[in-house]
Amino acid sequence: MFERAWSRTRFAPPAVWLVAGLLLASCNLNEGQGQTVITGDPVVQLSAPLPNATFLEGVPVNIQALISNAGPDIGRVEIVVDGTVIASLASPNTSGAATFSIPTQSWPASGAGPHTISVTAFRADGSSSTAGTVTITVVSQVAATEEVSPTADDSEATTEEGGNTNAQAQPTERPEPTDPPEPTDEPEPEATNTPSRPTATITTGVNMRRGPSTTFNPPVGSMPANATADIIAVNPAGDWYKVRSTYGEGWISAAFVTVSGDVSDLPRDPGPPTPVPATPTPVATATPVTNANLIIVGIPVISPHPLNCNQAATIRVTIQNNGTGPTSAEGKVLVEDIHIGSNSRQQSTEGTFPVLQPGQQFTSDMRLTVSTFFNEGHRIVITIDNDRVIPETSDGDNQYMSDYVLQKAGC
Repeated sequence: MFERAWSRTRFAPPAVWLVAGLLLASCNLNEGQGQTVITGDPVVQLSAPLPNATFLEGVPVNIQALISNAGPDIGRVEIVVDGTVIASLASPNTSGAATFSIPTQSWPASGAGPHTISVTAFRADGSSSTAGTVTITVVSQVAATEEVSPTADDSEATTEEGGNTNAQAQPTERPEPTDPPEPTDEPEPEATNTPSRPTATITTGVNMRRGPSTTFNPPVGSMPANATADIIAVNPAGDWYKVRSTYGEGWISAAFVTVSGDVSDLPRDPGPPTPVPATPTPVATATPVTNANLIIVGIPVISPHPLNCNQAATIRVTIQNNGTGPTSAEGKVLVEDIHIGSNSRQQSTEGTFPVLQPGQQFTSDMRLTVSTFFNEGHRIVITIDNDRVIPETSDGDNQYMSDYVLQKAGC
């Protein structure tokens, strides 16, 4: 009897070990099946600044980028301006996410003329993404002032003249704003207004201007889609908002924002006098000869399709140069949502693509949110190089359209 008991005790552990081993192998197998393997180069898409945006000299240019097809082995991200690295972010994707955004990087606009900004993501093994690139223009403060007539900008002209010819007048005027009563009074309205101050969320990248009109050129900055800002004033017509945010202070068109809060109690500010635009001198230019031709490859992917009201959809467009020569410049792809009943544009968004060599392709991902006319017919219109800055052998194959009925969903 003792021998039988000893025998059971002796041979039971191997069976337990076998079961434990099978359970451990099952756990390891399940864990392996849950992993996502990311292959190929990372993809960089700049969300700010906007392509071809114009900045006054000295205005901070905020640089933002989205890195997709990323993963945990992104070793660094480099931000380059005109060939010079201005920032190198080491191990920026600590969470190992497939898609992540870099922290906003600021570059003070310096040097009048065009500037190229690019962002590149590098893996730990040395491979890298294609650089996401935009070109902006910096305008000197002097040139911007000369474009405006004296009557259109009296406040700025007076300040400059006072500094040159009335050196004794400025010191006597300046102490007034710094007298004790005014600093004491200023914080009070801010303390009471800040909690209820309405905010603007940018729906499509928009330029920020010195006054409430597109005639105020050049813009003083730009804001990308989904950026937010405090609204501090409204023009009398109600179609422009004066905003303040990390991107600076200026005027943006109400057509490109979604407002949270009540703007009825905000000050009605007509802004500075409208500048008188200079009459441009016609310049005869020869039509460039080109062998490039841009096309949309296949059918763009729209997800979800049909779109849901007030919910973002992703539009993926692949562009190819099927000509025999390279494109002359970087370009844009415009996505518009048209309400068929009124033939009016409801929303739009833009993507960019680099210079393309013959046969080269580029895929641009954009997001679009439509929140009007649900349960009615809409049309998605996708146009490559809509402003026709790239000469082509044919412009007749640059557009794609798709009709759908906007689902009620979140509306």
